[in-house]
Amino acid sequence: MAATPKPDDSAATPARPSDKVTTMLMMGAALAAIGGFAVLFSLWWRSGVTDSYEILRIAAQEFVAGRPILAGELAETVRFAGEIDKPDANAEEQAPPEGEAPPEPELPPNDPDAEPTAEEIAAAEEAERFQEWVRLRDFLVGAGKVAKAQALADFRERRQQLIEAAAALAAAQKSGFPAGRQTEGHRMLGEAYFQLGRYADAAETLSEAVRLDPTLRRPLLPTIAESQLRTRGPSIEPALATIEEHIADGSLNVQQAWAAELIRLRALVELKRYAQAKEGITTALSKPANPDVLLQAEEADFRDEVRLLAAIINVQQATTRYGAMPNDPSENRSQAITDLADTMNTLGELQREAPPKTSAMARLWLARSFLIQGELDEGLSHLTSVRGQRPFAAEGILGGLEEIELLAHQGRGVEVLQTTRYMMREIGDESGFDADAVTFDEFKRRMFSAIEALRQTGDFANAIDTARSLPPLFDKADALMQEAVGYSEWADATLREGTNVSGQVVRAASILARSRYRASGDAYAQAAELKFDTEQYVSAQWSAIEAYQKGRHFRRSVRLLEPYLRYEQRTRQPRGLVAYGRALLAEGDENKAIAALEECIVEYPRDPLRYDARLLIAQAHAERREPEKAIKYLMDNLRDGELTPQSPAWRDSLIQLGEMRYEEAFRNHLAAEQGTPAQRIELMRQNQPILEEAIRYLEQSVERYGIPNALNAAYLAARAHSLAADWPRIEAESPEILDAAKRSLRAQADQELQVALNSFIDLRTDLAAREEELRLPFNEEAILRNCFLAEAETLKRMNRFDDAATAYRTIELRYMNEPTALEAILGRAACMNEMGRPDESNLLVRQASIVLGRIPNEWNDRFAETTRFDRLGWEQYLAWMNTRIENGGV
Repeated sequence: MAATPKPDDSAATPARPSDKVTTMLMMGAALAAIGGFAVLFSLWWRSGVTDSYEILRIAAQEFVAGRPILAGELAETVRFAGEIDKPDANAEEQAPPEGEAPPEPELPPNDPDAEPTAEEIAAAEEAERFQEWVRLRDFLVGAGKVAKAQALADFRERRQQLIEAAAALAAAQKSGFPAGRQTEGHRMLGEAYFQLGRYADAAETLSEAVRLDPTLRRPLLPTIAESQLRTRGPSIEPALATIEEHIADGSLNVQQAWAAELIRLRALVELKRYAQAKEGITTALSKPANPDVLLQAEEADFRDEVRLLAAIINVQQATTRYGAMPNDPSENRSQAITDLADTMNTLGELQREAPPKTSAMARLWLARSFLIQGELDEGLSHLTSVRGQRPFAAEGILGGLEEIELLAHQGRGVEVLQTTRYMMREIGDESGFDADAVTFDEFKRRMFSAIEALRQTGDFANAIDTARSLPPLFDKADALMQEAVGYSEWADATLREGTNVSGQVVRAASILARSRYRASGDAYAQAAELKFDTEQYVSAQWSAIEAYQKGRHFRRSVRLLEPYLRYEQRTRQPRGLVAYGRALLAEGDENKAIAALEECIVEYPRDPLRYDARLLIAQAHAERREPEKAIKYLMDNLRDGELTPQSPAWRDSLIQLGEMRYEEAFRNHLAAEQGTPAQRIELMRQNQPILEEAIRYLEQSVERYGIPNALNAAYLAARAHSLAADWPRIEAESPEILDAAKRSLRAQADQELQVALNSFIDLRTDLAAREEELRLPFNEEAILRNCFLAEAETLKRMNRFDDAATAYRTIELRYMNEPTALEAILGRAACMNEMGRPDESNLLVRQASIVLGRIPNEWNDRFAETTRFDRLGWEQYLAWMNTRIENGGV
């Protein structure tokens, strides 16, 4: 069994210091009572006592003597062996996220029936004693800070002490408060929670204190009821029951009865039991004034708060009838104005005459009343007034929050940003947040909702800047998550706005969207780093990966995917492996991509993402010029009984299979054209079944999914038919073939060319019609241009030279002074030659030289993309052709 940690320096000193040292420390404690804390610490420091146990004994004695601050300061100096104040930020290896247990050391096998040895029993007892000292240390630190907070007048300093006290006391509570201090520990922790606005925790902890010591029921029931009431939701009913139990105690003094009645009335209002609440309000206001002159001010405050509750009931009932504000600015709210007239007078009087807190709440409800009446500007003005009150307290926080919500609802993003920055500056950090009017959790939720409202109005820039303004009050990771969501939704909106009616995204919108996805990924990645030791780490990391992949920033996604795959649950590993494979494939690392995708397929054979893995692994094998392996994975998708033709994976597999077969057939065709006549015919014969298979898959894609989904497949199918006409045409010229066979082969070639021609015409017609409505994307423009040229070329191959020349003339006019016009002119020249009109052919060649000179230089980069040569190549080729013409050639 592992050795129990010892306090600092305990191993080098005797088990107990001498009685003389103890006496010196006790004398120091006595001096501290007279001369202050500085004298005590001076003596303690000079005594040289460093034994942590002895320091805690002295601290405990100080606590018993009624000096908790001194006890806490002493206890806070104690550190036990192995403890660290903060995690090492420079450590290479960090702890795994919450929820994943660190690897456990290998232990020798134990016999469950064996009795523990004396050594094991002693070690266990020593460990328990050590934990008792740790609990005592944490309890004393927390108790000292609670006492220090009570002595502080400054709100921020007091709250900071309570934050630290709650942390220490919660640590002690987790392992159990020291013996004899359970009740006191729960009470102090519950009261700290209450003052920090952690009302659910306060109600639970204080209830435990009452359970441990029933004598605390009377003093703690009001705080428990208040905590339950402020927790809201299902805890309001228990709050009412708790305070009614307290009121039933007939020994309450006047002030206690007033405070309890206010809690009861507020609970009834929260439960919307307005009749009971009004009855209680009438009773409270109808009672005669208390004769005690010293209580007159408190009674006046009580009556003001009761009157405020009466007004709140009227405003809430009006909200139920008319809504919080008009949806339509022109909506008639005259009846609401009439119903709220008396309430407005009451609220106006309270905001002028009541104490500051009641006055601020009256002004807040007055603002809500104006909103119900449709006077949004007046309501906003009153909210701003509440927010601007001094000192900036709980009511100002609530007023500013509602102001932000109203501005966000109206889409006034700049003002939302300005108000948020003002509030964050006023509050500062968590020590400056007064949770008396709204809890921090609710404040946080509503702020995020306001930012979301801005995003919904399309004001992404101000939504993002508002999120950036939230720290340090808000956790930086949470603010980064909001920023990331803003950039991601902005990118989505950019793509939607940049998509034309044909479903294509314009290039400028695509580039801008990618940059915003990358900014989203950056914010998510930073948030993930900050959330490394929380359960949100993995989900934040995945969001960053998705954003980077949407932004085509695959290199960064690869860096994030490697740790992600270490920490993600097994059930979600497939999505990580597929994303990893996609990113590696985009980065050109086909080998690692295949390994990751194979792992997904093999390790998760029933996961739906196996289809995407097969698609990607097929692309990887295609990149490695391994078509048969690629086709195997695509066929696995098509033959998988759980995948239907309606699914995207089945569709993409079919289209990709046809395209890959076409590419293979095209490469074979090019190789055949480079061979000898005998090799050429043999290679084309071998290639014919591949072409037919490509045609079958491509045409099936077009038939199932139509255009534009299978636009490229339709074009490649037409090209494949054109290529398929070559083998029967060449085979028909063989002298070894019978005449009947030759006729059949020629008919087959003509049929293939006719199908190709019809397909090119249909595609060209469809794209040209769509072009009249909007500008085509770059890839569709290229297909349209190629269809024009292929149609003319096919007509020429069918010996329809006059029709081909007309088609080329159409291309020449459409693409005038563009590189494509050169191909059209030379095609028409070839047709003239075939029709026995060489003079016209030569004239067209000379015309091509003139057209080349007219093509602007900005087209230089497009020559090689759209024609067979670049500009220099065309100049040389046309010069050579003109030289041949001058020399009498053709």
